[in-house]
Amino acid sequence: MKKTLRSLLAILLLAGFPVLVLAVVAFLAAAEGYALTERPWTGLWLAILAVPVLYVLLRALIVIERSRDDKVRGLLVTPAAQPELWTTVRELAQAVGTRPPDEIYLVPAVNASVREQTRWFGTRVKRRRMYLGAQLIAGLRVSQLRAVIGHELGHYSNRHTRFGGVTYRGRQTVGRAVNGLDSSTWLHWLLRPIFMPYAVVYLLVSLRVNREQEIAADAASARIAGTAAATSALRDLEVLDASWQIFVRDYIKAGWAAEYLPDRLAEGYQLLLADEARRAEMAELRRNPPTKPKARFDSHPAAAERIALLEAAPFVPVPPGSERPATELLRDAAATLEAAFATGLSKEALAKKRADWATVVNAGMRKSFEDDALSVLRDRSLEGLLDALDDGRLAEIADPGQPAPPGMEPRTEREFHQTSARRRLSTVVIARLAETGAARWELSWSGPAPLVLAEPYATGLTPAVDAAIGGDTAPLRALLATKP
Repeated sequence: MKKTLRSLLAILLLAGFPVLVLAVVAFLAAAEGYALTERPWTGLWLAILAVPVLYVLLRALIVIERSRDDKVRGLLVTPAAQPELWTTVRELAQAVGTRPPDEIYLVPAVNASVREQTRWFGTRVKRRRMYLGAQLIAGLRVSQLRAVIGHELGHYSNRHTRFGGVTYRGRQTVGRAVNGLDSSTWLHWLLRPIFMPYAVVYLLVSLRVNREQEIAADAASARIAGTAAATSALRDLEVLDASWQIFVRDYIKAGWAAEYLPDRLAEGYQLLLADEARRAEMAELRRNPPTKPKARFDSHPAAAERIALLEAAPFVPVPPGSERPATELLRDAAATLEAAFATGLSKEALAKKRADWATVVNAGMRKSFEDDALSVLRDRSLEGLLDALDDGRLAEIADPGQPAPPGMEPRTEREFHQTSARRRLSTVVIARLAETGAARWELSWSGPAPLVLAEPYATGLTPAVDAAIGGDTAPLRALLATKP
C-alpha cells in the first residue's frame, strides 16, 4: 500500500510539473496584457523578455507531454537478421509480463536500456526500443545477458505496482525537461531557479519508488534467468565498465596522436577481457562490487546491496543451456559486434588511418617518445645534448620542472639531477633508435606495451646511458654509430 501511495504521489508531482509551466506562462501573458494596456512602452520592453521565455516554456511543455526517443548511435538489428536474439528478448518480455520492444539496437556502451516514445506524461506508449551494449554481448554469458534484459523489461511490468511504469517514465521525462533548461543563456539562467527546485523534489520523492523498482526488476531478472546469473551479471557489469575504460584509454587511443585507429575493435576488447593478467586484475572488483550508488539521484542501489538482496531471496537455478557465450545469440557475431562498435566512432576517429593493433600501438608509442624527445632537445640535436654532458652541464638536460633547491653544493646538485636527466636522455636515444627501426613496442593486452630493442642496444643501452650521465659519452656515441 505504501509503495502504491508513493508512486501515486510521484505521479501527482509529475502532473504538477506542466501545471507549473502553464502557471508561469499565464502569469507572463497576464503581465504582458496589463502592461500593454496601462503602459504601452513598458509592455513593448516586457515583450522582448516575455516572448523568448514563453517559447522556451512551451517547448519544455511539449517535451513533458510527448517524449521523443533520444537519438543514440547504434546498429539496428532486425528479427530477420538476428532471430535468436529477438526470440530471447520476446520470451523474456512475456516472462516478466510486458510488451516486447519494437526495435533492438546494439550500442557501443556498457549498458542496456529500454526507452519509449510516449504521450500524456508517459501514460501512453507509442514505440518501445531496446538498446543492448555490444560490450555486454562481447563479455557476458547467455544467462547473464538474459538477466540484464529481464531487468530492463521488468521496469515496465505491472508486477511491482500499478503505477510503476508511469513513475519510471516520469523520471526520464522530468529529466529531459530540466536538461532542456540546462544552458548558459540568460533565459535558462532565469528559468532554472523556478523549475529546478520542483524537479529536485520530484526526483527525491520518486527516488525511493524507483529504487524499489530496481530491486523488483532485479527479482524479475533472477526469476527468469536464475539467481547465479543475476548476481554474476551485476558483478561483471562493474568489471566490463572498468575494462572498457582501460580499453578506450590505453588501446583505442594508443595511436591517436599518430593519426591511427585500430581495426577490429570488438575483437580487441574480447582479447583484453580474455587476458589472464587482466582477469586477475579485475578479480578484486568482481569479489567486492561498489557499496555506494554512483550519484545522488541514481535510481540504482549500490551493486553490493542488490547482490545481497538477490542472494537472500529464494534460490532460482539457471536454466540449462544458457552458460554459453552471449555472442552465440548473434549470427556472424564478429562482424555484427564490429559494426556496433563502429557506430560510436566520431568523425575525428573515422578520419584516422586504420591498421592492425600491433601497428597502432607501435606507432602511438613512437609518436609519444618523439614528442617527448623534442621537448627535451628543444633547438638542439642529440649530439648537442651529448656535448652538454661532456661539458658537465647536466642541469640543462634535467627536468626543468624539478629545479635544485638553492644553495646546494655542485656535487649534490649533480646527484639531484641525475635521475631525471637519465630518464630524459633515454627518451631521446630511444626516439632515435625507433626512427632507425632498432626500437619498437609490442602489443600487450596485459599492460603497457613493452619496449623491444635490437642488439647491441638491448644489452648496451643502459650502461652507455649511465656512463653518459656520469660524464663519459664515448660508449653511447659508439653505440649509436653501430648498425644493428
